[in-house]
Amino acid sequence: MVFSSDDASIGQWLFWCAVPFLLVYLLQINRLLSGTPEDVRRLSPPSARWTKEMLRETYKRLEEKPITTATYAHRLPPKLDRRYIVTGGSGLVGGHIVLQLLARGQHPSSIRIVDLRKPQRHDMLEGPAAEADFVETDIASYDSVMQAFSKTWHPSVARLPLTVFHTAAVIVPSDRSKLLYGFCEAVNVRGTQHVVDAARRAGADVLVSTTSGSISIRPVEYWVPPWRMWLWPRNFWQVLDDADFFKPLRHHDQFYANYPASKAAAERIVCDANTTDFRTGCIRPANGVYGNPTDNTVGGSLMHRILPE
Repeated sequence: MVFSSDDASIGQWLFWCAVPFLLVYLLQINRLLSGTPEDVRRLSPPSARWTKEMLRETYKRLEEKPITTATYAHRLPPKLDRRYIVTGGSGLVGGHIVLQLLARGQHPSSIRIVDLRKPQRHDMLEGPAAEADFVETDIASYDSVMQAFSKTWHPSVARLPLTVFHTAAVIVPSDRSKLLYGFCEAVNVRGTQHVVDAARRAGADVLVSTTSGSISIRPVEYWVPPWRMWLWPRNFWQVLDDADFFKPLRHHDQFYANYPASKAAAERIVCDANTTDFRTGCIRPANGVYGNPTDNTVGGSLMHRILPE
């Protein structure tokens, strides 16, 4: 194929005509992503926002009087004659469940931590928490989970009803490609099925699982069509609720990442297992969970002197 000088001139002309439009388009997208929709502003008036002074005061108050299990122990319900298995009990949420059970009077022999590693938190390395049973377990392994749940209990609690708190999970919110979904699926989906099966076989009559409020978040359409470039990107702001749970499970590409997609599938596994003899349910934390130097949301970042952007 042969191109003439006229063809080249037309191509150059089209290119230079497109450059200004492309520049305007990119500037407009940047302006939209840097702004806040008026609907959102109405939901968050200036009077309801944190100021720098409020942040400093709160930091100082918590530094002087940290929030611990002991500070709100008087609000905890009384202990029950039950035994408990806490998967992910070495982590932030699972660890606090263990500490609260102990704070309300549960004996350490009635609590079993099922996790991949032993607790590293300073508040679980001494006192009653250090006496709770620990079973090293790979949630992604069916046999490993079954062995952890079938381990013999202390005779004083062996006949008590069993409650299972399932908090074990892998949280990788940055992975979006379906090619990487297998990692989240192994623990968050298949692992949840293993826990449900093991709990049922062990005779548990209550199972509570933590999922995530991020399940309801849909991907933001950042690259809006040129004919919509003056409107906000679709899903730029969203209201978190659980309406999606009562609809068919969305396709993978309708979740913002692999993590919420896997937690949504796990949620269905847990709730579908509910019967009159085996009560199951899920809790969706809607905000990033933090509160310990070992947490992934804040603590992990504060432990590093330098963080990559």
